[in-house]
Amino acid sequence: MGITTLFSLPKSVSVFFHKKFERWLAKRIPNSKEHQLNSRNIMIYPTRFGLSYLGFVVLVFLLGTNYQNNIILLFSYLLASLFISVMLHSFYNFSQLRFYSMAKQQGYAGEALYFPIKIFAEKTHYDINAHFTDSNLNSHVEKIPLCLQGGEEIKLSYKSAKRGKHTLGRVTVFSEYSLGLFKSKTVLGFGHYAIIYPKPKSLVVGQYQFSAQPDEPSIESYQTTHSVGTDDFSELRSFVRGESRARTAWKQLAKGQGHYSKHYQASQGQLQWLKLKDMPSNDVETQLSYLSFLISELTATNQAFGLSLSADISNKSMNIPPNVGVEHQQACLTALALYS
Repeated sequence: MGITTLFSLPKSVSVFFHKKFERWLAKRIPNSKEHQLNSRNIMIYPTRFGLSYLGFVVLVFLLGTNYQNNIILLFSYLLASLFISVMLHSFYNFSQLRFYSMAKQQGYAGEALYFPIKIFAEKTHYDINAHFTDSNLNSHVEKIPLCLQGGEEIKLSYKSAKRGKHTLGRVTVFSEYSLGLFKSKTVLGFGHYAIIYPKPKSLVVGQYQFSAQPDEPSIESYQTTHSVGTDDFSELRSFVRGESRARTAWKQLAKGQGHYSKHYQASQGQLQWLKLKDMPSNDVETQLSYLSFLISELTATNQAFGLSLSADISNKSMNIPPNVGVEHQQACLTALALYS
């Protein structure tokens, strides 16, 4: 028990200081879509090489003092003045940069999302690097060796296999210009978050039949019914494994004319609804992946459809009325991403 406490103590202390630092950052550098670097939000500290250099300067100074050698002392003063000059130069190289980025990006699970950050510079800057601060995101460091006067853009990538809303935290921007003695650093908050849609999973043709949404007296557009049997017969197609046998054309099969299935077309004025409970699976994540596929397919063919994720038709966030277009597609996919 004592050993466990001994080893857990440093971690608890680090968590404590991390939370204190996060609260300090929230006050010092609050979230905003635009930041300008200045003395208020820039941190400068020596790199490992810089600390080694400083140790060497102290050693030279002690040698000069011990042997009362003015040349060695003068050399140590020269090295110390260079150290201070580089610190000031590092600050001026990093300051006055402006960063702009929009908070939200959306995409499918398993695909890389890119968060563009625009950099505006009034002069030439050197060695600008950026990455997401959270180490759990495994963010790659994006580099701009030479940031010219005007504008540059840097893109930070994020990839997740899980659907939902993912808060990405802050962005670390740093530079080790010049000579690598100091690191100029800032931790900017843009409020970045990602809406991850379920990864589309294709359905075999005929595995899904559009169904009706229950009548809702308060919304006229919901009052149209749509069910198998009331649709207009469209055509016979070759039976595909996985289709419902209820749609089999038994008459043609009995005559030995082949195995066909009946397909129907919605009557004019009827609306198509995608329902979670109608998806051919018992796994919720698989059902959501099927819906993600159908939403993309119907949008691509410019067909109107509604989305129903809840039996409670008063829940507007989980029941989206029929519509068409990219905005409707994004609204439906967002509902899938946030479904719980």
